[in-house]
Amino acid sequence: MQHNPTPGVPGQYPPAAKRRQPVFDPGPFRRGDLVVLAAYLLLFIVGLAGFLLFIPGFREVFTTPDTAQFAVNLIAYAVLFTGAMIMSFSALRESFRTFLYHPWAKGFLVPGAWLGSLIVTASILMTMGEAVKSENQLAIEGMTTSVPFPTMFVAAVVMGPFVEEYIFRHLLIGKLSRWINVWVCVAISIVLFAGIHFVGAGSFDVTSLVPYLTLGTVISVAYVLSGKSLAYSYVLHLFNNGIALALAYTVLPLLEQ
Repeated sequence: MQHNPTPGVPGQYPPAAKRRQPVFDPGPFRRGDLVVLAAYLLLFIVGLAGFLLFIPGFREVFTTPDTAQFAVNLIAYAVLFTGAMIMSFSALRESFRTFLYHPWAKGFLVPGAWLGSLIVTASILMTMGEAVKSENQLAIEGMTTSVPFPTMFVAAVVMGPFVEEYIFRHLLIGKLSRWINVWVCVAISIVLFAGIHFVGAGSFDVTSLVPYLTLGTVISVAYVLSGKSLAYSYVLHLFNNGIALALAYTVLPLLEQ
């Protein structure tokens, strides 16, 4: 005799509601969120972090201008990472539960999303007739000879992606969508995420915008479909930056020989 699945009975199928991806509540905007957001704008958009270079003796500690600039970014990211982690730790911890739902699909999509965005980016750039590396990638490649890999890993793979996911996904999509349609928030997040990487770059080219638009789109859509999981978007961003960094430190030097 065949029995229907019974909720709560070992060996039986869980009810459909148990298998459905939950939506994690990012909560309302809090004063601390605004403080971290204001600090991000002041340090990176206004450029206050750069004033560290004018502290007497600061530049002399470092062997090259690149390492001095890296130190400025590292300090700024350390401050922002600490603030963002304090404000979103409970949401981050809770949103790791997204991996309990369709774990194989979500695990596959971590490298799959990276590879897919890479293929899309390369296809678009080839169609446009010009291959351009992102500003971040060029900056990282310029520092590979002067900044040790572990130090760069902490800044570019651990701290940087978390700060950006906290701001561009957790705040601009998760919390802002309490008042605005979530897909409108996604569009805002993608545009601002791409645009922010050109602040202070001194140059702008449409083709160099493509990698950021592609990556921002992939991560933003994944954030929504994973139930507004800060953990999942962070893992995707971390994986993307980790691969780029590993290639910059291992493959790039071989190609330049």
